[in-house]
Amino acid sequence: MTSCREAALAYLARRAHGRRELERKLGRKGFDAAEVETVLEALTARGLIDDAATSEAFVRARTGRGMGRNRIASELQSRGLGRGDIDGALAKIPREEEREALGKALEKRSRTLPAGLTPAGRSKKLFDHLVRRGFSSAAVLEALRKKGEPPDDPE
Repeated sequence: MTSCREAALAYLARRAHGRRELERKLGRKGFDAAEVETVLEALTARGLIDDAATSEAFVRARTGRGMGRNRIASELQSRGLGRGDIDGALAKIPREEEREALGKALEKRSRTLPAGLTPAGRSKKLFDHLVRRGFSSAAVLEALRKKGEPPDDPE
């Protein structure tokens, strides 16, 4: 049977975890809450658990995969990271980089839409897809206008 410390290190070896996420995983494995807290304190003191750095790495990775701020923030919250760490990490995304990610996601999705769609239907599908990817409605509408898609209230 593995120890709590070994289990925590195994999780951290796979990828960075936030403190709360690691606490939940270890709790689900059946480790005592006091033991988990002791292990997490020791790993945090050694710098192996850093919620701010985990948030920043996650934001960089997801932005590179064409996701917007809203979806990234939601995923970080579901992993148990704090609002301050999330906001700090999201603040480091340059607006231009986010616009580029939105433009790439728009182009990629545009290429895969069926040919027989009406212009309004096409805009609606593009709008819905991009909002699900986490981009703000206003940014999506602006991108659709720049691309020449009719964004006439796709909602």
